[in-house]
Amino acid sequence: MNRQKRERHHYESMWDNMDTTRELLKQIFDENIFDSQQILKFHAHVYDFCSGLVRNTNFPYQDAGGHLYEGLTNYLDIRLQNIAKDMENQVYDDDLIAKYAEHWVHYQKSCEILDHGCLYLNRNWVKRERFEGKKYIQPVYRLAMIRWKELVFGPIDTSLVNAITLLLRQKPSDNTKSLVYQVLQSIVELYANDENQRVPVHSKLDNVFIEEVVGFYKSTTMAEFQRIIVSNYYANFKHFLKYACLAMPEIVDGVQFKAILKRHLVSQVQEAIAKSLTGKDYIQAILGFCHSTLARAMHDHKTLVAIVDMVCKDAINKMDQKINPIRLIVEYANELMTKKPVSEKAFIDELRRIAEIVEFLNEKDIFIHWYCNALRTRQIKETSTSDGYESTMISLLNKRFGEKFTEPLRNQLNELEKSRIYQRQFKDHLNSKGVQLGFDFRPKCFMLKGGIQNFKFTLPDELQQAWGEFCLFFEHRNEHDERNENHRRKKIEFNNTLSSGVIYCHLNKSVHTLEVSTLQMAVLLLFNRHERITEEDMAISLGVEMETLKAALEHLKRREFLIYSGTLVEVNMNFTNRKRRLNFNIDTIKTRKIEVNSGELKIKRSHIMDAAIVRILKKNKELKHSQLIIAVFEELKNQFTPQKCFIEERLEALLKKGVPDIERCGPENMSYRYV
Repeated sequence: MNRQKRERHHYESMWDNMDTTRELLKQIFDENIFDSQQILKFHAHVYDFCSGLVRNTNFPYQDAGGHLYEGLTNYLDIRLQNIAKDMENQVYDDDLIAKYAEHWVHYQKSCEILDHGCLYLNRNWVKRERFEGKKYIQPVYRLAMIRWKELVFGPIDTSLVNAITLLLRQKPSDNTKSLVYQVLQSIVELYANDENQRVPVHSKLDNVFIEEVVGFYKSTTMAEFQRIIVSNYYANFKHFLKYACLAMPEIVDGVQFKAILKRHLVSQVQEAIAKSLTGKDYIQAILGFCHSTLARAMHDHKTLVAIVDMVCKDAINKMDQKINPIRLIVEYANELMTKKPVSEKAFIDELRRIAEIVEFLNEKDIFIHWYCNALRTRQIKETSTSDGYESTMISLLNKRFGEKFTEPLRNQLNELEKSRIYQRQFKDHLNSKGVQLGFDFRPKCFMLKGGIQNFKFTLPDELQQAWGEFCLFFEHRNEHDERNENHRRKKIEFNNTLSSGVIYCHLNKSVHTLEVSTLQMAVLLLFNRHERITEEDMAISLGVEMETLKAALEHLKRREFLIYSGTLVEVNMNFTNRKRRLNFNIDTIKTRKIEVNSGELKIKRSHIMDAAIVRILKKNKELKHSQLIIAVFEELKNQFTPQKCFIEERLEALLKKGVPDIERCGPENMSYRYV
């Protein structure tokens, strides 16, 4: 095929595509087909039109986009010229307004559909042309608005402005007011899409219309804004808000619109939270609210989106709540970490949601404190589904809040790895000494500073040897660490609250494997030597407080594994259960409320506060009292909410300690200097 034939074939193919384009445009503009299938069909056609000739090296790939753009422009011009002729025949003001509104509403909606269908053209051909300096090339929707302004609005702009003014002075009906408002919305949109943007839209309105007309537009917009907000139907809200804000900066900058929005949002979030019974429900309520259709519609207006975040933050941190959100979130995270997930993707998504909700908390350090305790308990009880999931959660928190925030959690994971090393080394220690314990003994070594209570009791004889051997092993390791790494001597303590084990019980009719706490194990081992025994004798034999003993017996008694004959307690030898493995150990997380050691937290906060004060003064050299208070608050507000009195208390404490780098200065000693 010679060059002339190739060119003819190319242009014949191009015109065939243009015929298809015109047919699709007819469906959008004349047949009012606005469904998603039509948009996808048009998008596919535009993609094929623009990209189908890329492989043909005889023609530049921009050629197809240029032909399509030109064809769309010609099609719109022909339609608009016909609309303009129809407008010229309108003699009366109300007819002019009604006809204009009728044509505009249909045209604007069709152009939105057209613009969605031309997404590929806008993002490729139009973007490239504008990048090369052809600023007269516009995205399809803006092109449509510019052509309307030039061909329809331009010839009748004076008549239209006069008609609006006269109709509003005649006490019009609600229907007429609605039509006038549609026309004013059209004018605002045309101004916003004008090629020349030297004058803001609201200034153009003030220049063109009298104060009465502008006042009508603003009051109606206010009413429309409020109506849409409370309607729970936000399909067109994004479009409405975009052009309303251009004409009325007070929507974003003022307080009246924000007050309307906030009142509605507060009632919505309170209603959502009230229905939340579990941690999952609570997180769904907050995040469902944050990512609602209304919030997405306001996505481009950061000031309004900030109101959504503020309402969520206020709701979560409200003081007089029946539930503690931090506790609820920690308990839900613990539930996730101890259950095998149905899907890994869904599990990771849920962890992301938890990390996102933590961002709203004022007292993030309390969350970390509680979460760290729960993590430690999972590690000791070996209830975590996966160390990888634990690490993923910490990574998600780290990504949002930084390494310093998640340092306690990272340290906790590192302690688990150290504990496993201890276990392996202890096993080697026993083998080297030829010690056979006769049972599985797997000690776990963790730093248990605060949050975990302990009680004293006498270990069963069966465990005494194992514990003694471990203490010898640990002492030897301590000495080795001190010689080689100059470590401080570590103390070791058996934590009776968190320790647990598995014991086998041979009864008359069955054998059961029981998961029990160490104290429960000691109680059951007593029955190897006693057929029946009183609670008082148990307490004396085990060296434990009666109240602590009763708590350990409660679950065994309730499940009828232990039975009472007066004051005597004995094992129910006729106990039966279809399950061979039974858990008699009360789950610490579910039954013991997660408590925060306020003293420990205060000490931690004091250290953080002291470091922040010194750091800020070192950076600024000298600050007034009020400036220092504000600076400390801003630096620490993402970890917890520092109170002014606490900041002043720590400042005085630093000065009393005689910290050499800080001193008072200035009039009446109301400033501070870093020396």
